[in-house]
Amino acid sequence: MHIALQLLLFWSAAFVTLCSALVLLNIFDGVIGNDLVLHSLGKEAAIAGAASLVEGVCVWLLFAFAPGALSRAIVFPALIVALIYKIGHFEDWSKGDVLMLLGFQLVTTFILSTLLTGHFLLAAVCLLGFAAVLAVVASFMKDL
Repeated sequence: MHIALQLLLFWSAAFVTLCSALVLLNIFDGVIGNDLVLHSLGKEAAIAGAASLVEGVCVWLLFAFAPGALSRAIVFPALIVALIYKIGHFEDWSKGDVLMLLGFQLVTTFILSTLLTGHFLLAAVCLLGFAAVLAVVASFMKDL
């Protein structure tokens, strides 16, 4: 596969999972009664596009040049995305919002990858487990 096509594939996958994580975070914050401050659609799309480009390039570099270190080095693209979102929402978001965004993106990526590879039971178990964790977190957050 051509390098540009691989980069485009990683960038688009990162963009889709990041946008879906933003939507899920917004829904979750609405359920617990927290007010997640988002910018306009264009500004959020620009932040998500820049963050997913950096993330896609970093993941492509890891797949291309260090496939053995992928499980340990995948933390660096996540830290860069967290930094971009913290800078983009400096006054509005707390560290918890950024960590929840990364958690939603991680779970979304894992569920989509297991569905694409045909592991439907693993995707269902992951989805139910994450829903249970979110229910526990929501019950604690509503009490605060």
